[in-house]
Amino acid sequence: MKKENKVILAVAAGAALLFGSIVLLNKWQVNISLNGEKEIHLEYGDSYEEPGAEAVFTGSILRLFHKDLEVKTDGQPDTQKLGTYTVTYSAANGRYSAEETRTVIVEDTTPPEITLVSDPDGYTLYGHTYEEEGYSASDSCDGDLTDKVTREEKDGKVIYTVKDASGNSAEKERTIVYDDRTGPEISLAGGDYVTVYTGSSFDEGYSASDDCDGDVTGSVSVSGTVDTNTPGDYVLTYEVSDAHGNVSSMQRTVHVENMPVNVPTIQEGGNVIYLTFDDGPGPYTDALLDILDRYNVKATFFTTSAYPGYAYCMARAAAAGHTVAVHSATHDYGYIYSSTDNYWSDFNTQNAVIAAQTGSYSNLFRFPGGSSNTVSMSYCSGIMTTLAQQAASYGYIYFDWNVSSGDAGATTDTNQVYANVIGGIAANSAYGTPSVVLQHDVKAYSVNAVESIIQWGLQNGYSFQALSAGSYTSHHGINN
Repeated sequence: MKKENKVILAVAAGAALLFGSIVLLNKWQVNISLNGEKEIHLEYGDSYEEPGAEAVFTGSILRLFHKDLEVKTDGQPDTQKLGTYTVTYSAANGRYSAEETRTVIVEDTTPPEITLVSDPDGYTLYGHTYEEEGYSASDSCDGDLTDKVTREEKDGKVIYTVKDASGNSAEKERTIVYDDRTGPEISLAGGDYVTVYTGSSFDEGYSASDDCDGDVTGSVSVSGTVDTNTPGDYVLTYEVSDAHGNVSSMQRTVHVENMPVNVPTIQEGGNVIYLTFDDGPGPYTDALLDILDRYNVKATFFTTSAYPGYAYCMARAAAAGHTVAVHSATHDYGYIYSSTDNYWSDFNTQNAVIAAQTGSYSNLFRFPGGSSNTVSMSYCSGIMTTLAQQAASYGYIYFDWNVSSGDAGATTDTNQVYANVIGGIAANSAYGTPSVVLQHDVKAYSVNAVESIIQWGLQNGYSFQALSAGSYTSHHGINN
């Protein structure tokens, strides 16, 4: 054999030996390679996109010999739920297999969001506490966190803070806008149009208040004058400013007209008003007579002797054309209603006082408590029925009332007395019935309402008259 052939055979044998050795040493295996990171961090709510993996079947030495394998994936992270998830990748070729894992962490690192409600035109008055305009807080993971918000007002700011369950915190700041943009409010007692009568005084008041400064009535300036002796319209201007320069003004027209004149009417109807006053004369009767004289209004006084120092007012009332009648000398229910004799004794005592002051006795009277009273039942059963019959036989005429002022105990307010009286008169007038008004001239708050009642009546076409023997009696139903 030639030398060259021997060499070739030797080389071939060596190569075969080497290859055989490689084959014997080579280990077959499945290798899996992950695409992307082995640990992935996802924000709560984000979408998860699977990076995948690749697998090959190959030898540990003979790497040129390999086969691509299909990779199976097991496990899907829930990005709507915080936690750590494992994704498993597996591949196999015959009896050879491999497995690899990836860790996916779903976490919340996003802070909540605070939203402030603000009125672009809103503001807080100087010196006043800020009134919260509103706020809300929400978190992508925890949802509504409004009730978890804490707020701190400091140095003209409001700091809002909130933290979610993962420890992420948020803060928002509001700057409080302090201002005063509104002028004071002026209030005119009686309104911006007032009617007064010649010879009277004009003293309608006013007040002013500011939403920031409070009561500023003392700062109001009034320009203009009113001449109550000359009919006409007079304009008064009220002006006031607050501490921040806001100015308010208001005008009032004062209409001065001649005093209305009371014109008595012959025909009795719904336009007739009988003002009657019980229990006097007393400390306020003179003032009442002055008011009645001013308007030429005649009234009726059912008198007592409760205030003997004012008995002279009976003479003054009679001289002015008012009716002076009997009410009771004592006004003591326990005495006068214990027997008919006691009642007429008390009656005659008072009538004698009237005669001494006026020069004549009266045949007109009003039962204490009215003919419908039930208090008399406590002292003598049936006495009111008997007294009414006796009065008729004696030629005496008693009067009740169909308009109550409420001054006998229902109210002590002058305005309410006025409202009660004009309301009752208007109701009677609607039915064409005269009004017999019950008031008490021993009560200042009731006397103080009389002028307004007269003015209202005259302005609305009523006639004021004193009771006489032929007047409407307005009898109540007798209950005893």
